[in-house]
Amino acid sequence: MPDSAFRFRSEDAIALCLMDLANAIARHSEAILEEAGLTAPQWTVLLNVAGDANFQDGTRVGGSIFSSEIAAARGLSRPHISATVTELIRKGLIRQDDDPQDRRRKLLTVSPAGLAMLRRLQPLRQSVNDMLLADLTVEERARLLDLLITLRARARTAEPVHQPEALRIAG
Repeated sequence: MPDSAFRFRSEDAIALCLMDLANAIARHSEAILEEAGLTAPQWTVLLNVAGDANFQDGTRVGGSIFSSEIAAARGLSRPHISATVTELIRKGLIRQDDDPQDRRRKLLTVSPAGLAMLRRLQPLRQSVNDMLLADLTVEERARLLDLLITLRARARTAEPVHQPEALRIAG
């Protein structure tokens, strides 16, 4: 008889499915990104700087953006975003300019080379997404997107559940 701590719970199964799905999407995208010379975080930041409308989280579409806005929208740390931005600048895919209102702040803009790369990657990105979602109707896709946006918002605003005392080994 299985331990009751490991009984089936749909909440646990959903979280595990989402992790497995993220890993599968990463595997399908790896070859595309490797050929382009990008990592997944670089691709995500490049899409954000370019104003990809698919993010569905209120970040601006087009124009320039601050790295702090990307960090907040993606739920990532500023140092992580900073290292990624630095690499994208080095590759010539984005550029960094002084903010006219505050020269200490830097605005990020996609470069022509970055935009060209995204345009080359877009059909490959769409083919992976189309393959993954092929069995869902238009209505199911819309509902899934709504549910995922709701989950993402909750995950970003909820306090972390961490109980270190529960993880200690009795001594």
